Amino acid sequence: MKVFISADIEGIAGVMRPEQCSPGQAEYQLARGLMEQEVNAAIDGAFAGGATEVVVADSHAAMTNLRAENIDARARLVQGKPRILSMVDGLEQQAFDGLMFIGYHSAAGEHGVLAHTINGRAFYRVKINDAVMGESDIYAAAGAEKGTPLWLVSGDNILQQWIARYYPQTAYACVKRAISQTSAESLSPPAAQQLIRAQAQQAVQRAHRENTSRIAAPYHLELMTAKPVLADLFSLIPGVERGDAVTVHYTASTMTDIVRLLSTFSYLATTQN
Repeated sequence: MKVFISADIEGIAGVMRPEQCSPGQAEYQLARGLMEQEVNAAIDGAFAGGATEVVVADSHAAMTNLRAENIDARARLVQGKPRILSMVDGLEQQAFDGLMFIGYHSAAGEHGVLAHTINGRAFYRVKINDAVMGESDIYAAAGAEKGTPLWLVSGDNILQQWIARYYPQTAYACVKRAISQTSAESLSPPAAQQLIRAQAQQAVQRAHRENTSRIAAPYHLELMTAKPVLADLFSLIPGVERGDAVTVHYTASTMTDIVRLLSTFSYLATTQN
């Protein structure tokens, strides 16, 4: 049984401030260590549940947060960018039985600790087929397109409510309570890791095959940017249509194309920072 884990940092217990998520900041080294520990808990739980292979995709920022020497030796590690499927790149290389999201967070425009979607400085709100999309939604849909259902998510209690509403078949490990965008009450790292390990083990043992996508093709993307100049820039890409001063639209037949476009938008946005 093969399990794919996508790991972010904003939903990790003990992480609640932007500087903890930014390489070069003193607090980042602590946060990446906590991220590694929660990833290892998920890996250990997956193997305890019966997994025969585990692949982990480092999926925050430059996607070089996880130090290879600190990761469970039984797992393989995907790192660096750009990647065609971004946070779930590797799913296209082989068939996986299930997908886990560790350290995830709420969507842009929603409540939750460090809530954003892909690029917090550039994307104010992302919708697909008129539904607000977080990273969990986008990459669950990308996984479903590859035949890989979402088995487990970890993060704060606001994302927990979102997952329970839209993915009732998916297990959840709630490792912190959101107080505000940059404040949280977290479990201790050992308690968070124990919870994630237990939930990962149970998720693999259950191994459901239900479709875990909120949306179906064709995919109509509506992206509200943080400022008009970004919409100006994104509109230069063929097929992207302008809505209003800060909104662009795009239609695709696959989630792979949507993910590729959003990654391109995010890269382009860095030229305007």
